[in-house]
Amino acid sequence: MSKSSLSAGKTAIFLMAHGAPTSVDDIPLYLKKIRGGTDSSPEVIQVIRERYEAIGGSSPLLEITQGQADELEKFLNQNGGNFKVYIGMRNWDPFILDVVKQMLEDRVEKILALCLAPQYSTWSTKLYFNAFNDALEKNSKGGLPPVQLIGSWANQPSLIDAFVEKYNIAMDKIHSLGYEQVHTVFTVHSIPAESLEQGDFYDKEYDSTVKAIVERIKPFRWFQAYQSQGMIPVPWLGPTVESVLDRIARIGSKPVLMFPVGFVSDHVEILYDIDIEFSEYAKSKNLQLFRTESLNQSPLFTEALASVVWEHLV
Repeated sequence: MSKSSLSAGKTAIFLMAHGAPTSVDDIPLYLKKIRGGTDSSPEVIQVIRERYEAIGGSSPLLEITQGQADELEKFLNQNGGNFKVYIGMRNWDPFILDVVKQMLEDRVEKILALCLAPQYSTWSTKLYFNAFNDALEKNSKGGLPPVQLIGSWANQPSLIDAFVEKYNIAMDKIHSLGYEQVHTVFTVHSIPAESLEQGDFYDKEYDSTVKAIVERIKPFRWFQAYQSQGMIPVPWLGPTVESVLDRIARIGSKPVLMFPVGFVSDHVEILYDIDIEFSEYAKSKNLQLFRTESLNQSPLFTEALASVVWEHLV
């Protein structure tokens, strides 16, 4: 059976992510897409190129996201379901526009779309939805199946289970090294601060994720920080990770566990910003830095995505 002749009655699950360059040579075009067609300076291109070179020359985001989609599709269909899971990237191939075209050619009868970032933000989630809706409009050809956009799943119980599992694995490792008390630093991607003034509730979404996790893990001492602030010259949400590490260093040189809860897979913000940049910064402050594993293709995370889908099918 060809890809465009799937059986009728199929429900499409459309997963969206940011996208990442396939190689360092793609970085100038990739940055141009992120900046809405504006070229970046050679200096900025070089900075980003060096970050990708430091993690091996490319991001594993696409491979991991495809794996997440494959596992989700398998899980949803295990009892005779009729689901097809698609992935579309906003800023790199496979682009949302192209994958939506393929999805509609597959004649699906219902569509659920969600962004692979649990916390809703107008700066991220809404932009994905705009790209998705534009793609639907351009490819509709006179009619669309029912479409549901899933905006937030910040404290979905199965998602919290998946995060708690990764925390416990990290703590077991830290305890095996002889450490008892650990400072936990939760992080999400920062966004321009003016977004909150315009009604964005991203900070409250972040708080709801952390609250649900903290109730389960009861950490010794914990902090919230915003990471990976952008290069455009505007105020970004804080506190920064560096400022929180400074504060911990003043308390005393105990181990620090970085717990990124705004990301569901390994990519440059994890593999470079945390594993290299923050690790070096912590070392300069006499702090031992650890990190929870990313959810990636964790079975509990697959269950979390499936739960989000099922909750929105009723």
